[in-house]
Amino acid sequence: MVILMDIKSTALAFIIKATLRVKKISLVAATILAMAVVMGQTSYANADEGYINIPNSNNVVSRSVTLSKDKTLIVDLPRNARDILIGNPEIAEVVARSARKSYIIAKDFGSTNIIYFDARNKRIANIIVNVEPDVTALANLFKTKMPETRIKVEAINGNIVLSGRVRSAAQVGRAVSIAGKYINPGSVSEGGADTKNVINMLTYNAREQVMLKVSIVEMQRNSVKQLGIDLSAITSIGSSIVSFANANPFALGNATGGLNAGIGLGGSTPSILKALETIGVVKTLAEPVLTAISGESASFLAGGEFPIPSGYDADTGTVSVEYKPFGVALTFTPVVLDRGRISLKVNTEVSEVSSEGAFAISNNITLPSIKVRRTTTTVELPSGGSLVLAGLIQESTKKTISGIPFFKDIPILGTLFRSVDYINNETELVIIATPYLVDAVAESDLERPDSGFVMTDDFHGSFMGQMNAIYGQGDASGVADGGKLSGDFGFVDGE
Repeated sequence: MVILMDIKSTALAFIIKATLRVKKISLVAATILAMAVVMGQTSYANADEGYINIPNSNNVVSRSVTLSKDKTLIVDLPRNARDILIGNPEIAEVVARSARKSYIIAKDFGSTNIIYFDARNKRIANIIVNVEPDVTALANLFKTKMPETRIKVEAINGNIVLSGRVRSAAQVGRAVSIAGKYINPGSVSEGGADTKNVINMLTYNAREQVMLKVSIVEMQRNSVKQLGIDLSAITSIGSSIVSFANANPFALGNATGGLNAGIGLGGSTPSILKALETIGVVKTLAEPVLTAISGESASFLAGGEFPIPSGYDADTGTVSVEYKPFGVALTFTPVVLDRGRISLKVNTEVSEVSSEGAFAISNNITLPSIKVRRTTTTVELPSGGSLVLAGLIQESTKKTISGIPFFKDIPILGTLFRSVDYINNETELVIIATPYLVDAVAESDLERPDSGFVMTDDFHGSFMGQMNAIYGQGDASGVADGGKLSGDFGFVDGE
């Protein structure tokens, strides 16, 4: 400090002498210049990184420093310190090397202060310590690995703030992931790197839009076969009358239709023959086209909702209901990556209301069940590339034989004492998804499905069997080969 005071005195004396000699510099200007020299010397004395030299003063000297985690700071005091008070020992720790020299070690992110007291219990210095992540290495990483971006990295209150401009949403996600791994090494969340300490303020020029064209096709085939004979007989033994009845049930359910005929076996032994065979085919097709911004979700449902009871009011005797959706549902979330590639998360579901597994909660209320086929996948595709989810095949076969013990096992004749029930169900679901990068178009470039449609007049509708008005012949270019066309052809009248 003695050397510093000599420098200050010499500089001030030089300025005063120069003022008296030249007589063109005012006393105020000389004073301001002298203060600038003194302040410059003080700032220079405390400018060393990782080192603070506290000047001797009758008042408390305050300093605010920013340290990286696990870094140290050397503090030199002008006089001996007796007590050191730390606001939060979890953030910073002080190691006293001597009465005038101490080391401050940054332990955890946050802010605290350290106060030094002398032997007379007067405060020597108050040092405010801010512990923040060292973002210098992260900023250099962005400059070398992502040179086309302009990412600014800052640290505040233990968090990393990313700001600036990048080219696409994919670069935003990549920068946030890198920053998350940098500040939370080894920590992993559900979606990948832990980014809870990363504040994302990055922007990019435009958010790409993705159009997803999906074809959902489901084929179902079922076969039912039922065969059984019911016998009944009435005979007399002496004065007693003995009746016999055999009704063989269908364990898998009695289907309506088929053959239900009575057969007389002679005497008083009538019988009823039951026979049924059913074959059915069901096709379900949905081709939704959805558009969503990169990073956002879009959903689609083609079906309906059915009510189910959710509560009962005993006072009024009313039942409250809620509705559950069923049908063909689709939800997808696209993320546009570099070079036009698209990361696609697709959730599809095909459901239907079924009587199988239904149960009755009262005489008037029966709750149905729902058959569901559901898929969830995440893939990466180029624009225009297709994804096929196939092999979703389900086949169930049920066969039941019901009858009278012992008699149903007799060859040939046992047919009279048993019923055979057979059900076979086969289902296959195929999903084809194709994403495209799209832009908005002018309204004049779009066509409505009912464009040019006009209902036919009474004459053509009643006597000619036409549904809509038709004029001209040929295709849009005016060329048609009538020999290859059957029925009315031409243009839908838009007049």
